[in-house]
Amino acid sequence: MKKTVSLLLAALSAGMILCSCSGKESNTPASELLSAALNSGVDFDEMVPVEGSDVKYTYDIEESWYDDFAASVAGNMAFAEEIVFVKAASDDDVEKIQKALESRLQSRKDTLQSYAPAEYDKLCKSEVKTNGKYVYLVVAEDSKKAEKAAEKAF
Repeated sequence: MKKTVSLLLAALSAGMILCSCSGKESNTPASELLSAALNSGVDFDEMVPVEGSDVKYTYDIEESWYDDFAASVAGNMAFAEEIVFVKAASDDDVEKIQKALESRLQSRKDTLQSYAPAEYDKLCKSEVKTNGKYVYLVVAEDSKKAEKAAEKAF
């Protein structure tokens, strides 16, 4: 009995060590993740970059909260397409950025719900996701396909 318990504990310990070793943090530039999503085969119509002071205005994300940022939005605000990748400066900033992107998503839903049902549906199928210190949002007709293309680049 003692031998079985010892073997079980040893196996659990080895598994925990192996799991902790595989958790390397990605350093993929946000611009590469954005490019992967844009080039995924999903149709994104006339996307324009979000840069500089537009980051704070568009997403309400403080510059001190992130180490890297890349985003593109539909050139016509009547369309919902949008891709944003943010690498948080710290673990605490991940939550702040996640809340800011969730707020952005809800704001876009509120705006498009009444006059652009097809665009509203795209927003409803999208969600803010995290991967380590990265927080991201992909809004498109096939957001899952674009997300998977980007996730391969992590």
